[in-house]
Amino acid sequence: MNPLVPVDQDSAKIIDFGAVLNAVRRRLVPILITMIIVLGLTALSYKMVTPRYSAEGQVGIQRTNEEIVNAQEDQRVQPLTTDSSSVDTEVAQILSPETLGRVVDRLGLAKDPNFVGTDPLSPVDARNAAIGAIAGGLTATRDGTSYAINVNYLSTDSVMAAKIVNTTIDEYLTRQQVEKRDERNKEIALLASRINEARGQLQGAETEVARFRAATNLVDIQNQSTNAQQSIAVLNQQLADAQAQQAVAEARNTARSANSAGAGSAVVSPVLQQLRTEEATLSAQQASLSERYGDRHPQVLETNQRLQETRRQIAAETARVRQSLSAEADVARRRTSSIVSSLGAQKGQLLQGNAASVRLAELERKATTLKSLYEALLERYQQAIARQGTERSAGYVIARAVAPTAPVSPKKVVFAGGGLLAALLAAAMVAAGLELAENGFSTRRQVERALGLPVLASVPDLRTLKRDRIKSPTPATISQHLIDHPGSVYSESYRSIRTALKVGREEQAARVVAISSALPAEGKTSTSFSLARSSALAGLSTVLVDCDLRRQATSRQMEGAIQYGLADLLRGEATLDQVLVRDSASGAFLLPQRPSTAENDYDLIASSAMQQLVDQLRERFDLVILDTAPLLAIADSRAIASMADVALVAVRWRKTPAPAVRLALDHLAMAEARIGGIIMTMVDLKAQSRAGAGDELRYYKKYSSYYS
Repeated sequence: MNPLVPVDQDSAKIIDFGAVLNAVRRRLVPILITMIIVLGLTALSYKMVTPRYSAEGQVGIQRTNEEIVNAQEDQRVQPLTTDSSSVDTEVAQILSPETLGRVVDRLGLAKDPNFVGTDPLSPVDARNAAIGAIAGGLTATRDGTSYAINVNYLSTDSVMAAKIVNTTIDEYLTRQQVEKRDERNKEIALLASRINEARGQLQGAETEVARFRAATNLVDIQNQSTNAQQSIAVLNQQLADAQAQQAVAEARNTARSANSAGAGSAVVSPVLQQLRTEEATLSAQQASLSERYGDRHPQVLETNQRLQETRRQIAAETARVRQSLSAEADVARRRTSSIVSSLGAQKGQLLQGNAASVRLAELERKATTLKSLYEALLERYQQAIARQGTERSAGYVIARAVAPTAPVSPKKVVFAGGGLLAALLAAAMVAAGLELAENGFSTRRQVERALGLPVLASVPDLRTLKRDRIKSPTPATISQHLIDHPGSVYSESYRSIRTALKVGREEQAARVVAISSALPAEGKTSTSFSLARSSALAGLSTVLVDCDLRRQATSRQMEGAIQYGLADLLRGEATLDQVLVRDSASGAFLLPQRPSTAENDYDLIASSAMQQLVDQLRERFDLVILDTAPLLAIADSRAIASMADVALVAVRWRKTPAPAVRLALDHLAMAEARIGGIIMTMVDLKAQSRAGAGDELRYYKKYSSYYS
């Protein structure tokens, strides 16, 4: 495992605008190309779009119901309600299929190929197709919160657009007027039918009232009721008097019957009073005479006879009086009974009259109600007849449509803005896609944050130099550039590597340097070759060992036949001096590979003999460079890296995937190799100077004058 922990110093930033700007700079060319393509397509689309014209008219909604005929007494006529719902209803009527069908019929659009197409259709289908075509381009919207409705039609024909709008408005107003006229005619017919029915009902009700009056003899119910009530009052008074007289007579008769002996005293009669007075006188005389003369005296006897005669008269008179009192009581009872009978008859007559009056009142109310209904229907019928032919639409024309002179679409501003927006979005997507598709490292800062290792140098790609450019570089031609141009930026990058490793100084700790990469074609061999020549030109004894038994990339760059190679040296078939080859251009020594390699030679590279050779070279040379095979492909490279004082990993700019680099570093860590840092290879100077923030080559243009 790699013991070094990556450090992300900018992890707290939500959006790194500097990184975004750098990405735009790096992808400036594809961004510009994408924008040019999108803008070109937008311009082409603008040319290909058929111009469309919009005609607009305006219709208003009446806020009051103005009648030509005065209808103040007509309670049915109410002010029109023009709230939002009613205006929306009018909009729906304008866009209704019935209104559009009238427009189609009036303009003959069912026969127009622009609306029904060229395929043969039945008249009904053609009409429906034309209605659908109009509905697709016609709109009606309320103008804000006003009572005005904007009617708009979008078409490729400006004249036809205006015709359709105006015809739609006309048909909408005409339809309202026709509907009101039809409604009025229906109302008149219904009222006429109802009037005839009400007339018959009224005549029947009045006839029934007349018949009931005749049958019940009720000419004047009110007067008859008053007379009956007066008669009942008189009879009630007479009944009270008769009952009082009856009570007196019965009391006198009862008093006479209660005491027959003393009844005479209770009877009031002058004759009887005179006789009783005479009886009292005679009784007094008898008593006086009897006391004086005795009972047998003639005067006494005469007086007794007279007294008896008087008493006989009294009894006769009393009997007569008694008979008179009984007859008087009987008369009083009969009179009372007669009055009660008359009172009952009057009450019966009154009740009968009241019942008849109730029935008569009911019949009269029915007749009155039917009469009121008949008169109301007749009045409404007359008003409807008066208003017939005066129907008006609830809407009115505010502005008629005129044929537009300029199209509403396509609009240059909209197309330009949309095209520019689409170009920016497409360019952003392309740039984002390219950034996401790129797994490699672009700057020194990215490498150091992701890997936690220093970048010793950024080696430029010689194909991107302004001068002395190499179109088809090879390790030999690349390292030759370093010899031919010692003051170039390329040469300076290897001086940076030597400075970082302190090569040639007393404190130099790394005398054996292994240079490898995660994958092939990362510039590892060119780096090894150039570092060897740069060190040799600096006066250091340098040897470059080709440790790649399979590819032998360094050895293939040498001219002439190679007699002995590394494998021969490790097997002991040749001496070190026999294998070493001196580079005449720089003075560096090369320890190559012989082209023909036996199968058992692959194990030699990781043997103890190789370790002994490395130790021997460390003692003899100031700098030993081991050019190894890719770490992820060959296991021998990890063993060789562990033999070196320090291992350097070549990472190709914007090409080597970051996961591959991390995996290679993990392999080196497991092999216990000491990792000295990263070398960025094949850096595009133009792109890096344009967007390489976090790298010294970002400022290449400013200090490029220092290089020759």
